[in-house]
Amino acid sequence: MINQFRYQDDLIETEINSGPGGIEVTVGDEQFRIQEILPGKYEAFHNGVKRTVCCVIKGAQAFVDIDGILLDLVIPSDDGGFTSGAGGHSGEKDKIYAPMPGKIVKLLVKEGDKVEQKQPMVIVEAMKMENQVNSPSAGVVKKINFKDGEQVGTEVAIIELEIEF
Repeated sequence: MINQFRYQDDLIETEINSGPGGIEVTVGDEQFRIQEILPGKYEAFHNGVKRTVCCVIKGAQAFVDIDGILLDLVIPSDDGGFTSGAGGHSGEKDKIYAPMPGKIVKLLVKEGDKVEQKQPMVIVEAMKMENQVNSPSAGVVKKINFKDGEQVGTEVAIIELEIEF
């Protein structure tokens, strides 16, 4: 499976392949091999160095421990973008939240725009990574609560929709 993500100004390609020896992950020019040794516990090998990785998934959040460094991640939707924030808003089909606290890099829609389900709505920068947030449903943009450059959390909707049925 090949994906792309933006880190700062660079577009980085990733590829994930599963095989009998574990999972092979390529990020840019770097290659990793990952093996599950217990449920939720993995060994990751990169340039001959072994790291222990533990992962617990709860809803749309993944808690990952890499050699004692704890990461709290938001899992993207099937289309590679985020459809709700980390604040437990996945059931709200008429609002778009930030996946994690950050800054609005670019609003991709304006009030009154008609949008499709999974359409990119806003780019939020968090932890030096840009996250594309997609629409959870088709509808019309009813209200935009933030502007480009403003800081956002996960509790207030960035965009509110009027859903089409």
